[in-house]
Order: sequence, then structure tokens, then C-alpha cells
Amino acid sequence: MGEQNRSRRFAALMRGEKPARPVVFPMVAANHAARLEGFSISEAVTQPDTLARVLYSAYRFYGYDLIMVFTDTMVEAEAMGAQVLIPEDDDPFLLEPPRLSRLEPADPEKDGRMPVVLEATSRLKALLEDEAPILTSLKGPFSLASFLHGIDKFLEDLLTDPGRAHQFLRIATDNQLAYADAVVKAGGIPFIGDPVASGSLVSPEMFREFARPYLEQLVRSIHEAGAKAGLHICGETKGLLRDMAATGADFLSIDEMDLALARQEVGDRVVLMGNVSTNLLLEGPPEQVTAAATTCLDRGGQSLILSSSCDVPTESPKENVRALVATAREWRSA
Repeated sequence: MGEQNRSRRFAALMRGEKPARPVVFPMVAANHAARLEGFSISEAVTQPDTLARVLYSAYRFYGYDLIMVFTDTMVEAEAMGAQVLIPEDDDPFLLEPPRLSRLEPADPEKDGRMPVVLEATSRLKALLEDEAPILTSLKGPFSLASFLHGIDKFLEDLLTDPGRAHQFLRIATDNQLAYADAVVKAGGIPFIGDPVASGSLVSPEMFREFARPYLEQLVRSIHEAGAKAGLHICGETKGLLRDMAATGADFLSIDEMDLALARQEVGDRVVLMGNVSTNLLLEGPPEQVTAAATTCLDRGGQSLILSSSCDVPTESPKENVRALVATAREWRSA
């Protein structure tokens, strides 16, 4: 397979065409990639050279079609003043939201670990040139606002003090507009993750009032910068799919659900990405991964990015990730 085919096949998907063979990308992030290369997770999420190295090595090892620069969900909140604990060999997590008196957009080139993500994106772009697209993860305004206020307080404000919730959403959006612009300049395709906006936590009505307008603004800004935009929301999203498509995102990454039903909801305009179970990737066996990936392809077809339903778990066996990639390589449309 010619290396240029990866970018060409992805570009064909974004134009609404069916590529010659399916595009495949199990969502390998810093944690799983670090484990493959023998680095600690803390090294991978704090050092741009290590982050770029482990992600590049995983891409070569598995032979999938995209790379995703993703360390953890706390990058932007930390840059805006949140206290975040980075364990030696586990994923970072939020200790305390920032003090309200300090709350203002961060400088993506200077603050926290945003420069780590941007530098890793630039290094991978220099390594790959146009060989493969580079997705760079950033949080949706809804999720970032919840991290800035505290998730429980923010969700409570949706009901009791919507004006304050919108204040957090506006400052989160301001931050993400600047960060997305920096991602595009570094050579990345902004890939928006909005886990707290999941239908598992909010109703479709809440999503339309508090999440969708800010996502629309962010996606519109990315398009004006000349880039494509992806959107991933974890958990239950059946009731949100039409609103997710209405954000204008070019591809939607969805958690476990019937892809044929998802296609009926969003129509043919949007590329779908998904959705082999992450539990299956963790527990296997490879034969079941192959069966699940085949079902995804049969229902999603060549206008699908065959992927995992969320990030590949840190301890997933290599054989299971390989089985997902191999299924795409061997699959033929009926």
C-alpha cells in the first residue's frame, strides 16, 4: 500500500466519496502508545518529544491510517489554572478547579501542557508530511466548562443557574477557539472530544441549549481556518446524533450503537467513525474483535472510519488492536 494513500483516502471520505479501501484508526492515545514503547504515561503526557515518538511508533507498529495526538482530558483546564495530578504511570486527573478570580483564557503557546500537544503535533507533521492525517484532540466547550467549575456544580447550574453556566461556557469557548487555531497552524486536524456532553449525563434539550451552540461556533471557526473538524462524544448518544451532525463537524465518532441506525439518523452528509467496543479490545479475544469490526464495516461501509468506540485502553493486548486493523485491510464490500 502506498503511504500517500492514507491521506488520499481520508480526503476522499471528507469529500463525501468512498475510498478504494476503508480508513481504519483504533483510537490509540498517549497511554497505550507509551505502554507499547516502554515509557511511563507521565513521560508521554509531559514531554513533546516522547509524546510524538510513542504515537509515531504505535502508528508504524499497527499500520493504521491516522494519528491522534491525545494525552488526557485535563490539558486545557490545567492551563487555565486547575490543579491536576499527573501520576507516574496513570492518566492525569482533576484535583481542583481553578479559582474564579484567575479564570481567563490561556495562551496555547505558553500555558500548561498545551504547548506539549502543539509541539508533538508539529513534530509528527514534520515526520509524516502528507503521508497520514494527524488528529489533535481538544475538549468541547461543554466539557471544559464543567472542569473549570466542577462537574457536579456545572451540571447543577444547568437547572438552577443557567446564566452562570453560560458564563463558564463562553470563557471555555474563547479558550478553545484560540487553541483550535493553534492546532491548525501546527498541522493538526482538530478532533473535539466532549465526554461530559454525553446523553448519559444531559438530555437532548440541554444539549441543544448548552452544548450545540458553542460546538457550532468552534466548528465554524475551524472551517474558517481551512481545516476539517471531528467530534467525539462518549456514552449514550442515540438521542443526540442529529444535533451532533448539526454542529457542522465533518466526522462524528460515536460510542457503541448500531451504525446502520446511526446512519439513518445523520444521513449521508457526515462521515461516521466507530465503534468496536473498548471492553472487547481490552478483553478480546482477537476473533471477537474481528467479528465486531466486520459488523461495523458491513453496516457502515466504506464511508466509515473503522475505529474503536472510545480510546483504546492502556492495557489492551496488541493482538486485539492488530485484529481491528487487519479486518479493515481484508474486508471487501458485498
